[in-house]
Amino acid sequence: MFTKHRLITGITMILIILTSVSCSGPDQKKVKFYNKGKALYEKGELVKAKLEFKNAIQIDPKYADAYHMLGMVALKTGDYRGAYGSFAKVVELSPQHWDAQLQLGKFLLASGNIDDAMGKVDMVLKVDAKKEDALILKGAILLKQKDIGGALKFLESVVGRDVRKPDGYLFLAGIYMQKGDAQSAEKTLREGIKVNEKAISLYLALADFYLKKKQVDEAVGLMKKVVEIEPDVSQHRLVLAGIYWSSGKEQEAVEVLKTFVSADPKKEERWIQVAQFYSKRNKLSDAEQQLKEGIRQNGKSFQIRFALSSFYLATNRPDQAISTLQECLGLKSDPANPDILQTKNSLAGIYLGRQEVDKAAKYVEEVVKESPKDVDANFAKGTIHLMKGEGGQAVSAFRIVVNERPQFIPGHVSLANAHALNKEPRLAFDILRNALKTAPDARDIFRAMARLYAAQKDFQSAESQYRKILDKNPNDLEVKADLGNLMLIRGDFKGAEKEYADIKRRIPGQPLGYMKLSALYIIQHKWDKAIGELEQVLRINPQDWRTINDLAYLLSEYGKGKKDIDRALVLVEKARSFNPENPAMLDTLGWVYYRKGDMNQALNWLGKAQSRAPGNPVINYHLGKAYYSAGNTGKAKEYLHLSLASKVSFPGKDDAEKTLAGIR
Repeated sequence: MFTKHRLITGITMILIILTSVSCSGPDQKKVKFYNKGKALYEKGELVKAKLEFKNAIQIDPKYADAYHMLGMVALKTGDYRGAYGSFAKVVELSPQHWDAQLQLGKFLLASGNIDDAMGKVDMVLKVDAKKEDALILKGAILLKQKDIGGALKFLESVVGRDVRKPDGYLFLAGIYMQKGDAQSAEKTLREGIKVNEKAISLYLALADFYLKKKQVDEAVGLMKKVVEIEPDVSQHRLVLAGIYWSSGKEQEAVEVLKTFVSADPKKEERWIQVAQFYSKRNKLSDAEQQLKEGIRQNGKSFQIRFALSSFYLATNRPDQAISTLQECLGLKSDPANPDILQTKNSLAGIYLGRQEVDKAAKYVEEVVKESPKDVDANFAKGTIHLMKGEGGQAVSAFRIVVNERPQFIPGHVSLANAHALNKEPRLAFDILRNALKTAPDARDIFRAMARLYAAQKDFQSAESQYRKILDKNPNDLEVKADLGNLMLIRGDFKGAEKEYADIKRRIPGQPLGYMKLSALYIIQHKWDKAIGELEQVLRINPQDWRTINDLAYLLSEYGKGKKDIDRALVLVEKARSFNPENPAMLDTLGWVYYRKGDMNQALNWLGKAQSRAPGNPVINYHLGKAYYSAGNTGKAKEYLHLSLASKVSFPGKDDAEKTLAGIR
């Protein structure tokens, strides 16, 4: 008989089945995405976490918790606009989501909306009077109101009782330090560590406190504890080594670094980090040794070779940088391998820097063949076309760059330059104006627009663009130099001199103003003044080989007789000790010997310079003149022809033409 009990039981079972089906549907899927995203977030895999949270929102567009986590991801990646938008969406969907309300409160405080920020805090504390983040934010608001006493009194009343998070102790200690109460600051940080035994931020703050008080042993002890808590975080060991090094205990620092790399020699990044440690302390041979040992331990490593190549470039050894990169080409046979493509892009960059365009173009084309939309290769390709005056082809290459990487401002600037070269100024301006929509405060775009106006002889508009930048930052001395350059183009030598002199006045201890004035005086053929400005640069930076080289050249060319030429030789030999293989240096050395009348030495050094930079018109001109003076008119004719074939204006071009015309 079908009883009432059996009916109820049947209905219950149906409800259970229906509930079960429901849980295996969209709700269960969104929770699965959310939980996976949170796990990835905790691991620091933010890109993947963001994708999972977006998947959850796609299923449920009103999923407040997923929006909250999107905001947290945005915070960690520095996307503050995105974070604010996500938290605003959370409170729209769920006004009682107190964590999101407090995050918005922090944004309001940062933007100066103190009353609104306090409104968020009061809203939360009304519901939960012991909400830690709300209490900490209240302290921050009091401090923002310049109520230091009130902030201190309030935080003293809650930190250690209602507030036990590390941020609370850090905040309170910071106020004590601001008031000059170092003893209370130290005590607060130590109490915070007792409560939060694994809070790295507190250990680091206390270690920094001890370093400022020159209590090195205490700082070392804390950093050792930090290493113990987070043994896999490389930065902690590097900080420990840095403390030892700064306190004169270099051997202890070296031991920390040795232990660091030997613990896991297959971790390529460790060798690179240790090399960077030594480089920053000007221990260049040690840095090089670390990278070479890293390669020995990791024979197939691209990354360490990339680091070694960059090291050689930074220490002015481009030939060794090239050799290191060429080793990379033998590590993989697949021409489309990403590391192989990066290698070729790096080689192209070096050759472009040396003005060896054909060699650069070879590698660029190889990359583009395998990866037609490679941004770096297309940027280099466009640059090569610009150098060759091929505006249309440059436009095509840079168009790929901006399409693939819209946020890459140099791509937009170069595309505009290509259109300008192609005699399409309207298109060039359109490119820059559209780029401003993406990056309205992009200084480099304003600079590019100024240059474009100057090219159109609209000097007033060009100046206006530079003034816009200087209105925001009057101490942007690079733009002041641009303004001086603009005056120079207009033929306003006094205006240019005024701008350059102002740079020198503002930063007398930096070379920029002196260098600009020297260049101005060279244009005006005021050789003594030009030499005097370079002498000032040399006093500021006696190791600047470029300045030493330029000064040596001016002394040899425009000095006052044998005494200055002899000094030029001493200077260029000094410069060469810093950068022995640089072609510009070798050229100056050869030219100084030419001015001294020693053609054998001149030909020797100028020949070496030419072999390293065969396309440089000045070097070819100098070598041609040296051969002419040595009586070898055949060679003279060859190199003078090469110098003039570049179709680039250079100092001595008229003399090259005259000398060549005189050779029968």
